[in-house]
Amino acid sequence: MTAEGQTAQPPRAGRLIGFTLLAATLAAAIMFCAFLPAEYGFDPTGFGRLTGLTRIAAAEPQTVAAVAPAGEGAAARSYTTGFRTDSIDIPLPPDGELEYKVRMQPGATLIYSWDVTGFENPEWFYYDFHGETWPRPEGEKAKIAEYAQKTGVKASGSLIAPFQGVHGWYLQNQGGTPIVVHLKLSGFYELVPPGEYGNLEGIKAPG
Repeated sequence: MTAEGQTAQPPRAGRLIGFTLLAATLAAAIMFCAFLPAEYGFDPTGFGRLTGLTRIAAAEPQTVAAVAPAGEGAAARSYTTGFRTDSIDIPLPPDGELEYKVRMQPGATLIYSWDVTGFENPEWFYYDFHGETWPRPEGEKAKIAEYAQKTGVKASGSLIAPFQGVHGWYLQNQGGTPIVVHLKLSGFYELVPPGEYGNLEGIKAPG
C-alpha cells in the first residue's frame, strides 16, 4: 500500500525495455572499448589505442627457466626415494671416534642439524662432513667429496649429493668426558643398517 492507501503499480513494460536496452548498450560499449582491445588487441572504436589498452594485449608472457642458485640442475627436483625425517643420538666415549653416514642417490637432498651436549670447550670436538662412492666394484678407488672439516659443537645445513654413495660425518671426541651428538635429518636418503659400511659402529635410529 502507498501512503495514500493505494496499491503500488509495477513498472510499465516500456520502461523495462528501456532499462534492458540501456544495460545492453553499456555492456557492448565495455566489450568494444575496453575488453577486446585489452584482451585481444581488437580496437574497432580506437578507444583502446587512445588509452593504451591495446599494449596490454601486445605484451607476450615470458617463460623463465627454473635454475638452481648454483647454476647446476633444475630448481625443482623429483626423487625415487621417499621423504623421511629421523632424530638420532650418537654417544661418544672420552677420546672416542666413529663415522655415521646415510645412503643417497645423485642429486638427492639432505637437510641436517646437530649439536653436542657434554662439552665445555667447543674446540675439543672435531668433525669431517664428507661423502664417498658406495657400493663400488672391487679394486676401484673411492671417489671422495669433502664438505666441511671443522671443530665446534653444532652445525646445520643442507646437501645435494654429487654422486651415489654414503654421505655423513666422521666424529671425534677429543675431550675427557662422554658426550652425545644429537643429529636431526630430513630429506631423501636411506639409513645405513647397523654394522654395514657407513654405520659400522651399529648406531640405531629410534623406531
